[in-house]
Amino acid sequence: MTEFTYKHAPLEQGHIRLLRIEWPCSEKLQPDHPAPDGSIAATLTHHDLSGPPPPYTALSYTWGDEKERLHPPQTLNIASPDSTPETFPIHQSNLYAFLRQARPDLVPSHNGATSRRAANVGYIWIDAICINQADEETAKKEKTAQLKIMSQIYASASRIIIWLGPVKEHKLTLDAPFPENLWPAYPTGHAMDIYQRVAVAWANSQLPDISPTSLLKIVNQVDCACLEAVTRLSYWKRSWIYQEASTPNVPREFWLGGHALWFEALEVANRVFHSHMLELGLNKIPSPSPLNVDIAYLQELTLLRQRGKGGLSLLDLMVKTNSLGARWPVDKVYAMMNIVRDIYGEKDGDIFNSVRVDYELPTEDVYMDVATLIIETTKELDVLLFCSAGQYKGLKSWVPNFYRFVYSVPYRTREVYDAGGGKSSGKKPRFSLNKVAQTLSVWGVKVDMVVGIYPSMRRPLQWGDYTSKTEFWQPIFGPWIRSLARFVFPQPEGDVVEEAYVGGGTLSEAVDSALSWGMAPGYGTLKRDVDVPHWPLLEQAQASASEREPEEISVERQGFQDFLMQTSAMAFFRTSRGYLGVGDEKMVAGDVVVVVPGLAVPLVLRAIPSYEAGGLADGARWRLVGPCYAKGIMDGEWLGKREEQEFILI
Repeated sequence: MTEFTYKHAPLEQGHIRLLRIEWPCSEKLQPDHPAPDGSIAATLTHHDLSGPPPPYTALSYTWGDEKERLHPPQTLNIASPDSTPETFPIHQSNLYAFLRQARPDLVPSHNGATSRRAANVGYIWIDAICINQADEETAKKEKTAQLKIMSQIYASASRIIIWLGPVKEHKLTLDAPFPENLWPAYPTGHAMDIYQRVAVAWANSQLPDISPTSLLKIVNQVDCACLEAVTRLSYWKRSWIYQEASTPNVPREFWLGGHALWFEALEVANRVFHSHMLELGLNKIPSPSPLNVDIAYLQELTLLRQRGKGGLSLLDLMVKTNSLGARWPVDKVYAMMNIVRDIYGEKDGDIFNSVRVDYELPTEDVYMDVATLIIETTKELDVLLFCSAGQYKGLKSWVPNFYRFVYSVPYRTREVYDAGGGKSSGKKPRFSLNKVAQTLSVWGVKVDMVVGIYPSMRRPLQWGDYTSKTEFWQPIFGPWIRSLARFVFPQPEGDVVEEAYVGGGTLSEAVDSALSWGMAPGYGTLKRDVDVPHWPLLEQAQASASEREPEEISVERQGFQDFLMQTSAMAFFRTSRGYLGVGDEKMVAGDVVVVVPGLAVPLVLRAIPSYEAGGLADGARWRLVGPCYAKGIMDGEWLGKREEQEFILI
């Protein structure tokens, strides 16, 4: 086994390391890369980032998970000052594939021609090699210092290579039954040819804005399957790529194996696919979709960073990227901070320096700093819509778990609801932060107390295969909905009849609204209280009361997918006045529903008893359980009915 001998020499402040790949040639002038034993030769040198350094390429890629580590690792032979090679381990298979692919300066391709898009690289910056990744104290300090200037490192590069990974070929045929050979796990190099073909056709005005057949002449279903496979690559699942690949004013190239294409060409082709969605059948499942939403969002961030005049809040950025992965929980935050600083420019971006890159800080402290920053910069309390009683216990109840949000529906619907009167009367949230005590005081109107809870159908983040497996969800949903019917219509004997609802309309209508969060089915423009799916709970209860077998409610009916996405992980509740709604699955009887003036969605709060840490005899301390929907209190109905009171959240 190779003994790895390379040790990173300390970096001066503001300096970076740059790698340079060396390709020795054999006597027949054939490039000897990598060496027969798989090793790669290189040099690693220090440079002052403000010097400036020599022109270099910055690499944007993904490390991959533990399954993609090389066992044993491959070897990078780094020349020392006295020309003695020192060995450095390459653990990541994806990175090793890139190093095998990249050619040094002036090395011709195998057919004797120089690559037009320069698969050749000179100096290159790669975080896994150029930053000391060891666990000792010195390495941690270096990593912190380098991440603070990460945006500058990419902005100072002469180009950025977006490495999607190596090519894995699959045989694709039009005659194969869908989707066996039509939906490969990995794309072929064919995908890059399709992007270029569409971009060229667009540039030559061969694709009008509205054309029922033009795109289908040059893109078939196999092409769409290859392009969808690109959208599923692990590259798009990493938080840091958004900072790296949205760097403005630096040429960017996508590399997929030996195929390269300019970012602009890929982005244009992606816009073409978006404008031809109906023509390509992208509204049908399971038709393969060539549309890549990540490329579109990278372009949006690029333009915002280039302008530097705002236009996107830190919370919106965290919401948009929350599904991405990160090696450390704090990286979900750190990866976004340079982006938002650039978006707000030199004048206003400095305020975001309050969240500093420091891997010695506990995760809960970093997340509290972010929540505080969002509240102070927006003067709004929308960040509370992501808090949950079931989240990481080390967090304050008013601080979301930024690593993985439990909710997204309340934040999405804040534009259509107005429980706090912000839209109708211009009310603003009234709050105060106590950074020493780490509390957030909010003023709100107590609406009612929760007296009955019906548990959620599934646990948060427990999805299963919700797109196609009826046999998975039917035995879960059927008994759940029948039992919910008995919760809503609890008459033990006799006829079960429809009742009036305290918030107007009927109980059945209130249940339908609660199960759909008051929205019509679909994922386009939000529509509320229009064509809300009807769930026959009354009929179920009536059948049970008369000892008849209730009709099975199929999960294939319209509205189930919306229910599954939006409210199936929320508990159904009833208040003492008869309000029905849905909220956090950890709700308990005794929790209270509160309308906060200026906040579009109500909150559920829990008083902390005096015998618990932080509790006081007068019950002035509260924990935020989470946001909620309750039919009849979503449009400011309770504003002015009672005086506001202070709720101190801990």
